Amino acid sequence: MKTINLNHPISNTFKENSEPCVMALGFFDGIHLGHRQIIKTAKSLADEKNVQLAVMTFFPHPSSVIKKGEQITTYLTPLAVKEKMFAKLGVDLLYVVDFNTEVAKIPHDAFVDEYLFGLKCRHAVAGFDYKYGFKGKGDMAQLNVDAVGRFGVTIVEKQEKHNKKISSTLLRDLISSGKVEDIPDYLGQRYECRGILHNKGKHHVLYIDPDYFLPCPGAYEVSLVNGSLVTKGVCEVSSSDRPGELNVRLFHDQSIANETPIHLHWESFIADYEMDPLHAQSRFDDMEVNM
Repeated sequence: MKTINLNHPISNTFKENSEPCVMALGFFDGIHLGHRQIIKTAKSLADEKNVQLAVMTFFPHPSSVIKKGEQITTYLTPLAVKEKMFAKLGVDLLYVVDFNTEVAKIPHDAFVDEYLFGLKCRHAVAGFDYKYGFKGKGDMAQLNVDAVGRFGVTIVEKQEKHNKKISSTLLRDLISSGKVEDIPDYLGQRYECRGILHNKGKHHVLYIDPDYFLPCPGAYEVSLVNGSLVTKGVCEVSSSDRPGELNVRLFHDQSIANETPIHLHWESFIADYEMDPLHAQSRFDDMEVNM
């Protein structure tokens, strides 16, 4: 897979030398089951048309630039992890748009002209709620208008599980309330953080990308995975932790080589580590009751 960082404006030379593609559109934080349906749909179309499968995403998250409503500054899948996951899903081209105030001001039709048609998009695929352009005035109905017949558009309808829309927002709600055990239903796998494990006497420290979105403070059962090696332990998350560090205690005295690459899988919530008066998990439980 080739990763291409795009800065505005895209040069005419680059656009002329770009490869015809079917383009999947979205931020894709987490690459959950809904995202995978978008990529699967785009891949099928790319194979049918015998063109490249491309994904276009943004970095950083638009909310951190526009600063309206909740600002997302940490991620379910930091960019480097997202790249590796896209490659495994068969993506040929990953376009990463440097999202800044200038990009935020691009009108919806101009965005389509430059970032889709300009990059030789032959067909665009996105979720039903995808928005683009200045103030999000472009939506999937508008994309058909802005395409002006130059490329096809496919809308992937809402994906649901347990009567809930599968979304990055849902995953963040579950993780932030400690309900990591429910994540596989929507993500398709355990929520994980990738890093390098260092031995620190009787405990271990996993050094991870500080951009990871972490569960609320508490103690969690975790699995440390390296190839066929799976080791169980407890990870204690505290608000006083240093960014990019997770403290882990193993259930058994097992020797793991220092500086071992590890995928830490969050298995289940054990206890509220900081004895917060609003117990972890209660917020999401209340939300389910009200629904």
